[in-house]
Order: sequence, then structure tokens, then C-alpha cells
Amino acid sequence: MSTELIGKEVLDEYGKLSSSIISDSLDVIGIHGTINDIVTQVPGKKMCGPAFTVQYSISESTLGRFADFLDEVPEGAICAIDNRARTECSVWGDTLSLYAVRHGFAGTIIDGVCRDIDGTRSLNYPMFSRGTFMRTGKNRIGVESTQQPITLGSVTVHPGDLIFADDTGAVAVPKERIREVLEIAKGIVARDDACVAAIEAGKSIADVWAAGAQAKVALGR
Repeated sequence: MSTELIGKEVLDEYGKLSSSIISDSLDVIGIHGTINDIVTQVPGKKMCGPAFTVQYSISESTLGRFADFLDEVPEGAICAIDNRARTECSVWGDTLSLYAVRHGFAGTIIDGVCRDIDGTRSLNYPMFSRGTFMRTGKNRIGVESTQQPITLGSVTVHPGDLIFADDTGAVAVPKERIREVLEIAKGIVARDDACVAAIEAGKSIADVWAAGAQAKVALGR
């Protein structure tokens, strides 16, 4: 798995969007991809890339394997970790953030918590989680699997699905629908741009909505 499966041009186009626009686009085709309760820990950082999925477990058989999977994560990928929403111990700290920066990861998202957030913020590394907590996960949890389907919030994420996150929240786009969702998003952006222009021109709210609708029709979206 690598970012090439999505393509740089597509990733660049997604990078111009917002989680709200992508969420609206997913709604159009009836896909649940909005990841609840996971928020930014490094304000102002946006991330976008294919998911490299990791499942953590409390099973004793997994405790000897904590972060060695990092050598498997390709440049440009997002490390997507399912710690089953545990908030009593962390799976990520600033040492791992430094490794991720040096190896070109696009960011990390955790259904759980991270720690050492000051160090991660100093690296300006995109980090999204349920919060922060100082207690280490070492000898408490371990890696059960990688590159298998996981759950983030209430969303099932498969390896290679596109993860997008910003200050508003995080969304996941199934890999087979990435281009379709992008095209829908372009139409929504055109609609919103037309609405903004109408507002700035002093139009009534009815005329604002009409301008947005006309913009979408003109694009065939």
C-alpha cells in the first residue's frame, strides 16, 4: 500500500477541501464516513492520505509488540490506530511523532489517546485522537494486527481508505469511492463559493440559495 494507489493529483485536490465539504459529499451518496469524538490535538494542522491500519489489544499474547509496525508504514500514509476507544493508556508519544516526521507520515489518528502532546505540537505533526493521557500503553496493550479493517469512532476503515482531518473533525472515504466523492465535493465548493459571492453582493437569503443552486446546475453536479 502506498499513496500512489490514490495519486498525488487526487490527494492535492482533497487537500484544498474541508472535513465539512467531504462530509456533505458522503451524505449525497449515503456513505457514513464521519468519525465521531476524535479531534485535533495540534490545532491548525490538516492531514490527508491513505490509511495504514493498526489494531491494538489487551491480550497478553500481543504485549511484546507495541510500535514495531512503524517500519511498515509507507511515506505519505496516515497511521490509523484502533485502540477500541481506550482512554486509560496511550499508544503514541512524541518519540513516535519524531519518527513519523522523519519518515514522511501524513499524520496519525487514534481511537484512543496519545501523550507527550507538547513534543508532538513542537514538531507540528498532525495528531487526531480522543484526547491525551500520560499513562503508557506498554505492557498494557499491544498490536493485534496491521492492515486489517478497524473502527474509528463508528466508522469502519479499511487499509488504503482516504482519511481526511482538520480542526473541525475527521472523515474516512472508502478507497473505491475516492474519485466520486471528490467530484461531488467540487460541486459543493462551487455552490458555496456562489453563495459567498451573493452574500458579499448584498443579496437576500433567497437569492443566495438560488445562486448556489445555479452554480451546481451549471457544473452538472
